[in-house]
Amino acid sequence: MKHLFRSMVVLAATLAALPLSAQNSQSGERARAAANSTTRMPVIIPAGTPLTVAIDEDLSSASVNQGQQVAFHLPADYSEFGHVLIASGTPVKGTVAHVARRSAGGNPGSVTLQVTSVRAVDATYIPLRGTTKAVGKKRQGQAAALGILTFGIGATKKGLSAVIPAGTQFTVFTNTKRTIVVPR
Repeated sequence: MKHLFRSMVVLAATLAALPLSAQNSQSGERARAAANSTTRMPVIIPAGTPLTVAIDEDLSSASVNQGQQVAFHLPADYSEFGHVLIASGTPVKGTVAHVARRSAGGNPGSVTLQVTSVRAVDATYIPLRGTTKAVGKKRQGQAAALGILTFGIGATKKGLSAVIPAGTQFTVFTNTKRTIVVPR
C-alpha cells in the first residue's frame, strides 16, 4: 500500500510539473519575440514630471498684454528608458498670465508667464503647469526724494519695466499622467 501511494504521488507531481515547464518555454518564447519585435511600446510620463522650457522671444511688461500667447520650446530631449518622448525644440504653448505696467511713485512693472501644454513625439497632448515672473527695478526712493525736492512733481517718476530675455529657461511640471506610444 505504501509503495502504491508513493507511486501515485510521484506520478501526480510529474503530471503537475509538465504544464509548468511548457508554460515556462512559452513565456520565454514570448519574451524573445517581444525583444525582437518592431511593434510599438507604451511609456508613461507621470504627473509632476519636471521639464525645462525656454522662452523664444524677448518680453517686456511695457509691450505684452494679459492673455497674449507666448512661444516656448524644450531646449533638450525628454527621454525615458532610452526612448525620446518629447524632442528637443518641440514648441510649448503658454500665455501672459498677468502684466502690470510701471507706474508713478517708482512702482516697477511686472510680467507673469504661464506654460500650458506640449505635444509628445506621438502627438499626445500633455498639459503642463508652471509659471515664471519678472519684476522691474523699483524707484520708490528716488520718486520720494524727487517729490520732496520738487514739491510733488518728482513723485511722478516711474519704476522700470520687467524684461524677460529670449532663451530664459525655467522648470515646469506635467499636470497629469500620460501614456506615450513609441517604437520599440
